[in-house]
Amino acid sequence: MNENELKKLRLKIDDVDSEILNLLSKRSDIVSEIGEHKLKKSAVVDLNREEMILNRLLNKAKANYSNDTIIRIWRELFEASSKLQISKNSSIETKRSISGIKPYKGGQSSLKGNSKIIKLSSNENSHGSSPKILQKLEINKIKNLVHRYPEIDGLSIRNKIGKLNNIDSDQIVLGCGSDEVLLFAALAFCKDGDEIIQAEHGFEMYPIIAKIVGAVTRFAKEDSQYKVSIKSICDQVTDSTKLIYLANPNNPTGNYLTGNELIELMNSIPKNVITVIDGAYAEYVMENNFDKDFKLVDRFENIILSRTFSKAYGLAGLRIGWCYTGKRVAEILNKVKGPFNTTFLSQQIALAALDDQDYINEVVNKNNAIKDWFEKELNKINIKTLPSFANFSFLETTINNAIKISTHLQKDGIIIRQLDSYNLPHCLRITIGTEEEMQLTIKSLKKL
Repeated sequence: MNENELKKLRLKIDDVDSEILNLLSKRSDIVSEIGEHKLKKSAVVDLNREEMILNRLLNKAKANYSNDTIIRIWRELFEASSKLQISKNSSIETKRSISGIKPYKGGQSSLKGNSKIIKLSSNENSHGSSPKILQKLEINKIKNLVHRYPEIDGLSIRNKIGKLNNIDSDQIVLGCGSDEVLLFAALAFCKDGDEIIQAEHGFEMYPIIAKIVGAVTRFAKEDSQYKVSIKSICDQVTDSTKLIYLANPNNPTGNYLTGNELIELMNSIPKNVITVIDGAYAEYVMENNFDKDFKLVDRFENIILSRTFSKAYGLAGLRIGWCYTGKRVAEILNKVKGPFNTTFLSQQIALAALDDQDYINEVVNKNNAIKDWFEKELNKINIKTLPSFANFSFLETTINNAIKISTHLQKDGIIIRQLDSYNLPHCLRITIGTEEEMQLTIKSLKKL
């Protein structure tokens, strides 16, 4: 093709662009008119109608653009249309997805008028961290270095994690808690209008992260035991799917996908879809069919396995976590990660914690023994529990009973988690505390 022929084609594109602008002008006039009616009659945003529009357009699309590109273009139009239809008194605006975020609140941590509480609402390690940590910390070293930045790449702790788990430290990415690693994945691989899949009752932060990056969440259905199936996940995959978030074990339901199920999932989804397996509670699972190592990374380049120091290690207040993934994905995540995202103190304490694996085993064994006893006691007083393999019990009852149980326990200074925000108002989640704390909880429930 010579230069003149190329110039003619570009002029044709200019003409088409002008037609598109005219059509956009006509569309904006109609949108504004509809907006005037909506403001009087109903909510501006109608997500169900938007989904119907997208499906109709995809069925009619004949252009060479990919389906996910067409979806993103129209979702951008929906965003622009919403702005036309809403009168703003403030000049400060954000994108529609951010406006729809309800900030994550977490478990209740205090009771008015009660300074002495038993907090069983946030899945913290009630036994605390290893007592050997303070013995190993070099206090003078810390005092002399707190005015300096921490290791920019966290090499010391990455090397220790790598050695402990027999994995490549260059493929480890640190985060300010594993939550930040989850956010890195969305920032790195999702654009506005893309789609993220999660379980119907997955961790509450996943849809928040999706909205932060402008993505749309699709929910995979669960069975009667609140477990998501591989088929239900795959049924939600579209050309716009870029990311899958799965907590394993799941929070708040406590169930898990086996190693074979994870392999089935990875073999079933497109290679460009990144799957994040959030293993915040992985240390607590003792079942043989649970995949506890990191070999899936050797088989699948589109998988991210995350871990945290907040749960079994008892370092929730320090905010440090990490993930292991393939070299290409790790390289991409490190481009998103801030240079000093984990603190010098959190790195030093996590290093000391890694040295005491006997303590981790002790905590896990204590947790499982206390949980077994606690759930048997609950069943004796006709409170139903479903199998949970994390550091909490998952209770299923009625909405009225859930409110009644939670309110009653609060009167005795015991805070548990009602699961209304997970759309499970008939369920409760109770963190496994110390033996004494769980005995007091049973004692209180028996009074009810």
